[in-house]
Amino acid sequence: MLKFSLKSALYQVPGIVFLMLRCRLQIEYDLIRKKTHDKIYNRARVFTKQLLKLLNVKVEASGLENMINKPAIICQNHTSIMDIPAILNSVKGKSLFCAKRELFKIWVFGKGIEILGMIKVYKDDRKTWKVLSESAKRIKEAELDNGASTPYLVAFPEGTRTKDKDYKMGEFKRGLFSIAIKHNLPIIPIASYGGLDITPKGAWVFNKGTIYEKVLPPLYPEDYDGVGVKEKTIKLQDDTRKRINDGLGELIKAHGNKKI
Repeated sequence: MLKFSLKSALYQVPGIVFLMLRCRLQIEYDLIRKKTHDKIYNRARVFTKQLLKLLNVKVEASGLENMINKPAIICQNHTSIMDIPAILNSVKGKSLFCAKRELFKIWVFGKGIEILGMIKVYKDDRKTWKVLSESAKRIKEAELDNGASTPYLVAFPEGTRTKDKDYKMGEFKRGLFSIAIKHNLPIIPIASYGGLDITPKGAWVFNKGTIYEKVLPPLYPEDYDGVGVKEKTIKLQDDTRKRINDGLGELIKAHGNKKI
């Protein structure tokens, strides 16, 4: 059962619903005016900034020089439901998130994320792998002429949010890395710290605080040539996890003694 606070029930949740409804109506208006998908997608960025302000949450990002301006897969440790707003706030271009199929059925919200191009995933691993592979192919083939926004496929390879108060990561699922190898898409690792303290798993409570994002140097599938596909996938998975874990350790060392 989800835990609610009086503040979230009376102020934060109604505020979130209002922002969501307004964003959804603005998207519909953009569709009527036949705006480009890039401009429609910008509604998500505006919504994110308003949401963070409403919840009194700050995002501090470092390592943005590692954010390559080409189609890639963003991999981040999963700490809270605030991970998505944090990435939208920090990353330029179009961050296309993987979302559970059930989220697309939510009134107002579901149709909105579908229009924005978010990726529907399923409980069946094979079906999910196929959907992600098709999405990766579209991202790889995206035309970036005339200043079009760079698309990124964003996934949390742990598959679920951590409950560990020390931010210990779970095991990474291998399917995402096999997709990166298949479509030769770089992996951009991001370490995140602070989200768990703002929105604990299992509670609809938003605490004031700061989320720290650290964008780490990208990993390229071609750097793993010379071995079989399976071994290449495992090496890419292990190196991504190590890079994120090391980055997370640096964030904890720098900010762990602060009140988040």
